[in-house]
Amino acid sequence: MKFIIIIAISAILINQAQAQSPAAEEYFKRGVARYQQGDFEGAIKDYDRAIAAHTGVISKPDAIKILEPGTASIYYNRGVARFDLMDWDGAIADLNEAITLNPRFVMAYIKRGNTRLNKAEWDEAVADFTQALRLVPDSEMALVNRGLAQQNKGELELALRDYDQALKLNPQLAVAYNNRGGIKHDLKDFKGALEDYDQALKIDPKLAMVWNNRGVTHRTMGEIKQAIADYSKAIELRPGFGLAYFNRSMAWKALKNYEKARQDFEQSQRWQDPIEPMRLEPPVAKPEQ
Repeated sequence: MKFIIIIAISAILINQAQAQSPAAEEYFKRGVARYQQGDFEGAIKDYDRAIAAHTGVISKPDAIKILEPGTASIYYNRGVARFDLMDWDGAIADLNEAITLNPRFVMAYIKRGNTRLNKAEWDEAVADFTQALRLVPDSEMALVNRGLAQQNKGELELALRDYDQALKLNPQLAVAYNNRGGIKHDLKDFKGALEDYDQALKIDPKLAMVWNNRGVTHRTMGEIKQAIADYSKAIELRPGFGLAYFNRSMAWKALKNYEKARQDFEQSQRWQDPIEPMRLEPPVAKPEQ
């Protein structure tokens, strides 16, 4: 059976550290507005213009050398937009610039760590989250995401430590319960895994991926009918959830209901719904009002 690791999403905004020049600020504001409307490419163009307002040349190679520190927010936001366009290398390049301009830019370290998670660069991701925690030791976002990187590395005890600490800081982190539940399952603590999944679903009963993961644990425990109920709930919440169809097909097969198993398997092949992990994402930088 397959698991999904969740990293929850936050869409809050933070204030820009320093004001921009008037022209740059207007482009910056418009870039933020376009980003919030889902126009990531339009946002990038406006951030390009905001940087150009400082340098006078959009593509000047050494422009970074004559930018004020507050311009880190523009590079950061452009990196966020490139991240959402799955341009991982472009995002990292912008986040590198943001960190060069402002070495204490915690959200930039976390966003760069998240980008490295997408590139399966686990060690580099751990390093970024660790640096964020040096700057802000009680960052639950950095703790959860470092736990994920450690989990992917197979460092389960270190991951558990991070999730435990994050939950001490915020007991309402459904993501941390889900991820910790996955580790407990792998360690064959199935009862503990179910307890964590149950807690995650009390916090947010609409997390289709948690229903799927709980189904996997029920299936492993031989509780086939309960597993089917969990997979069915996951599919109800996310009709294109191919993995849940696949898992349910295996459960039907275990009950020797081969027709339903066949139907679900066909659905699992039909739906190529990408597994987009929910993650504790740092927000975009907001221009001062």
